[in-house]
Amino acid sequence: MGRAKVSPDEKLKAVKNILNKEHTLREVADRYDLHHSSVEKWITIYKTFGADGFYTTNHYSHYSEELKQKAVEKYLTTDSTLQDICVEFKLRSISQIQRWIAESEEEKH
Repeated sequence: MGRAKVSPDEKLKAVKNILNKEHTLREVADRYDLHHSSVEKWITIYKTFGADGFYTTNHYSHYSEELKQKAVEKYLTTDSTLQDICVEFKLRSISQIQRWIAESEEEKH
């Protein structure tokens, strides 16, 4: 899989096509020669920030300890998916919550 550069407009159109069931996630990933997880991230960004999420970047967001703890606790004590947590807590990436969960687990040991 290469790292295709996909414009914000193309990402938005692709996500809308997936959500409208015009194309599958795999079809879009194959079209852009991407791993399906990259396209899943687009969907999370869209669900969290709307179309603006593709046009503005917040690569270095800072999150309070309270928010981190709430997000981890919610994930560990409910049936929420990682994507659900990202949308609810306005996180741009599933990997962010995964890191917090791992750090929380390490602290317990």
